[in-house]
Amino acid sequence: MIYDLLEVLLLICLALVAYHYLLYPAMIIGLARLRPAQGQAAAAGSAPRVTLVIAAYNEERVIAEKLHNTLALDYPPDLLEVIVVSDGSTDRTPEIVSQFAARAVILMHQPGRRGKTAALNRAVGRASGEIIVFSDANNDFSANALRELVRHFADPAIGGVCGVKRIKPANERQSSMGDSLYWKYESAIKLAEGRVRSITNADGEIFAMRRSLYRPVNEKIINDDAQITIDIVRQGCRVVYEPAAQSHEYASISIRDDFFVKVRMVAGGFQTVSENWRFLFPPRSWFAFTFLSHKVLRWLIPELLIAILPLSILLSAQPPFLALVLAQILFYATALCAYPVVRKGGALPGIVYMPFYFCAMNLAALYGLVRYMSGWQPHHWRKAQR
Repeated sequence: MIYDLLEVLLLICLALVAYHYLLYPAMIIGLARLRPAQGQAAAAGSAPRVTLVIAAYNEERVIAEKLHNTLALDYPPDLLEVIVVSDGSTDRTPEIVSQFAARAVILMHQPGRRGKTAALNRAVGRASGEIIVFSDANNDFSANALRELVRHFADPAIGGVCGVKRIKPANERQSSMGDSLYWKYESAIKLAEGRVRSITNADGEIFAMRRSLYRPVNEKIINDDAQITIDIVRQGCRVVYEPAAQSHEYASISIRDDFFVKVRMVAGGFQTVSENWRFLFPPRSWFAFTFLSHKVLRWLIPELLIAILPLSILLSAQPPFLALVLAQILFYATALCAYPVVRKGGALPGIVYMPFYFCAMNLAALYGLVRYMSGWQPHHWRKAQR
């Protein structure tokens, strides 16, 4: 009887992992292919006024390049307002931004650092655009990005549009390969989710929304883009994905930096669920169902993996479960052997790198849950080296 129970538990864990990584993406992509691409093309001459908001804390290395990229975008200059919020910056970021004042770039700076979410609230309160576009200081937009984002707002049912995040190739950066593959995987899912109904989480690097739908976000919220997405959906609007609007940036220099970014995002994810649990659970709406399938399960994968190993060992008298044990040992041993190489800055072949990256990011997700449960939720970013 006990072995039957263990087998059921193991099969449930395996099914949830398979559902998250394989079945849900296949299902949502399949549903999307049954639906035509939605959205209306904007009429000629109907470009709305846009405010592009850049949150920039101690970004002196990249902010000038970001502003040059922004001011060169293919969008009518008289319809584009640029606001840089550099609250708390102690380097030359405010000084550099002020040099662009003649080109109508607005600097918002105050000495105290209250976090990114508070900075975004301040910037949107100052914005004059009908459409708000959020961006980071360390990325570049494709020239057509704004036009591709705003054309969707000709459809009154659409409240937000997320562009695609691309990782610039850089072999010397430890996170480059993993981040690049991850974002390609995410893009396929988000494109499908947007076609079926709404994506589950916009990316703050390149995200446009109707200003009228913005609700000030509690400044203790970590994942501001997730909360803004939920706020838009709760108001009855869709958030869609536009792969033609692209944001390009480098991955973190080290896996260590990427690890702590993941920790923060997962801790923020559980915070988002806590703040919106009445809307998300039980999953009565399509959005809640996809959020559970795409996001919540992603954050719980480490716990499932931890359960699978001992359960399969206990059942290893049966050949299928013995094979499962051996496969796990091989996979985790490969990841463990890769660690000293990565720590010394060495390069790895993809067949070794991917198990290491998968394990590192799931370990970060586990730590994210621990951080959330501990109640230690600093809302200031730990900046990754770029």
